Amino acid sequence: MAAATTAPFADLDDIIGPGGLVVLAPHPDDESLGCGALLRAAAFAGRRSVVVVVTDGRRSHPSSPSVGADALAQLRALEVRAALAALHPDIALIELGYRDCEAPDAPPAAAIAASVIAGAVDEFGATALVATWRGDPHKDHVATAELARRVVALRPGLRLWSYPIWGRFAPPEGAADAAAPTRIVRFDARRFCSAKAAAIACHRSQMTRMIHDDPDGFMMIGEMQTHFIDHPEVYLAD
Repeated sequence: MAAATTAPFADLDDIIGPGGLVVLAPHPDDESLGCGALLRAAAFAGRRSVVVVVTDGRRSHPSSPSVGADALAQLRALEVRAALAALHPDIALIELGYRDCEAPDAPPAAAIAASVIAGAVDEFGATALVATWRGDPHKDHVATAELARRVVALRPGLRLWSYPIWGRFAPPEGAADAAAPTRIVRFDARRFCSAKAAAIACHRSQMTRMIHDDPDGFMMIGEMQTHFIDHPEVYLAD
């Protein structure tokens, strides 16, 4: 992340090439935090864009007596739809439906998920796949990063980029050298910050205390939310 502060800026064509864009999000909200500006820019440029949400986010508030796991998964599904609409009405959504903290990380489930994502690459004419960084310290983020690599093995011409979420603030998961990128670029989000902020705000269950009866439930602190809105997006290539 220190290197990212001086990384060169890249434009839309540099990052995604001439075709469409597929973004993999481990949970509903990662797409808005990590790639909201890129998604908006791609959609407004007429590039076909789709977000593939891997898990349902049902475990962010495990002790809430008022919002059970199934209800939370339904709520988060509504939130991601609202967030994508705030970015652009033509961004498509695919939900793989795995349970939170159970993103597939081994065959046969991972191979099946990769095949579904490869189908989305074909359907949307994608020339770039963007997924969470394998250095992010969260098991679903790491599993999603590995899913992306499986997809590229099926579609070798695809550009692969990673976006850090928790890796912006915490040491990388596992060996640091294994997660080190060969190239880092920044995407200037200033033109799109209002829409990105609106998309992030749609994830109310994660950004506010709307679920107020779980003292250990997740809420992204305001300083982190502001960081994702005010700073350029960061994309890493192996």
